[in-house]
Amino acid sequence: MQDLSGPDNHELLPPDPQPVVAPPAPPPSTLRQIFIGPNGIRAGWRLMIFIAIIFALTSIIRFLRGHHGPPPKVTLESPVPTIVREWLGFALAAIAALIMSRIEKQPWGNYGMPPRQAFGSRFWIGALLGFAGLSCVMGSLHLAHCYYIDGVAIHGMEIWKYAGLWLAAFLGVGFFEEFLTRGYVQFTLASGIGFWPAAVLTSALFLLGHVKNSGETVLGLTDVFLFGMLACFIWWRTGNLWLAVGFHALWDWGLSFFYSVPDSGIPALGHLFNVRIQGPAWLSGGSAGPEGSAINLVFDLIYFLIIAVAFPKRQFAGWSEQEHSGTEPAQ
Repeated sequence: MQDLSGPDNHELLPPDPQPVVAPPAPPPSTLRQIFIGPNGIRAGWRLMIFIAIIFALTSIIRFLRGHHGPPPKVTLESPVPTIVREWLGFALAAIAALIMSRIEKQPWGNYGMPPRQAFGSRFWIGALLGFAGLSCVMGSLHLAHCYYIDGVAIHGMEIWKYAGLWLAAFLGVGFFEEFLTRGYVQFTLASGIGFWPAAVLTSALFLLGHVKNSGETVLGLTDVFLFGMLACFIWWRTGNLWLAVGFHALWDWGLSFFYSVPDSGIPALGHLFNVRIQGPAWLSGGSAGPEGSAINLVFDLIYFLIIAVAFPKRQFAGWSEQEHSGTEPAQ
């Protein structure tokens, strides 16, 4: 038998195959670079599609209602029209975001309001913080001789009727404004320019949405901007917007119904008390209501501190963390 273990045995084996080097990939076209980035469709284009969907849905609603002009300027808020307007607005924004979630292959809950956590503990913590914080502001205004209750404005079943109607209305405000001005827009812009630049931009847009309110002031608009930043900070530290929704809803309910003062410059029909607001506008809030008071601006900063202490670590998960690193999607 032939010995195959000799020194020349390697001559019987086939030579090692040469590695195959793939040709370099062609550079992406300029047109593709304009529309497509590392996260797919670039954030600006996704945002434009989202806005276009809302515009199309709004146009359909207006056509079906036979109304083509701009909405009338609100000078006295009424609960039923507010309920219809705010919940319809939220529905349109939610549908537009649902369409975008299919395009982007993102769970809808990633946009800040995961449905399974609706009215969970974070919402109620926010509601408690909103109403308690407002009560501290109103107490401070009373001690500063700026706010007085002169008696009850409505009686009997009207109290419960308007309390319930305004609660439904301001829940709609919380859902709609948080989802539209934070929600999808904040999440999408953060994937393109970073979270905090996006927060400044969305808070500025939130401010612009209040500029035309009758009675609004510079200090009142400053509060609007600060609340926008607070809501973004809440998302950053808690992981979603539900605490901000609860805060927003009960703050507005407390202003308009319970403490019976203007909310962003607009008084409400069916408020609980007859009240007097007096003193210099910078202290009392003037026509803007307590949100235009320097006292309220101090409390705005205190809310940031409370959230920072209560929720010490970042919980926000942006596009790259949720979609491309295998984290559990928001539910």
